[in-house]
Amino acid sequence: MTGEFTTCCNEYYTLTVRLEKRQARLKHLLVNIPLYCGQTSLNEIDEIISYYRDVQAAKAKVDETCDEMRATEADILMFMRHFDMPPGTILNGEIPGELAYEIWSNENDTIYINKTKNLAPEPDDANIMYIKFWSGDNGEED
Repeated sequence: MTGEFTTCCNEYYTLTVRLEKRQARLKHLLVNIPLYCGQTSLNEIDEIISYYRDVQAAKAKVDETCDEMRATEADILMFMRHFDMPPGTILNGEIPGELAYEIWSNENDTIYINKTKNLAPEPDDANIMYIKFWSGDNGEED
């Protein structure tokens, strides 16, 4: 069982990974954006509009993740201030069965997090069912 601060820091790491994936998807969409070049076929124009809608949705997900990160950063800083941790204090954490990481803040209240190593997956318990949620609409994990 993890505590409140550990859960908050683990969530922050998860959000940073999610943001990287979502930003990469948005960048890919923007690089490959189709332009209107005088097409007269309604189907072609509909495809362009659909693509732009995908770009808007991807941008909204990036913005949503950024908002979640800001809220989580505020919580982490609150804990750090409560315990009078000076800037640069490196805290070590882990997401069990996945990875270990370091997290710290600087004097400008910027949070940094860095994966330090991969951890071996915990053995499966035959009495526990594991469910992984997947968004099948665009291949992006949520």
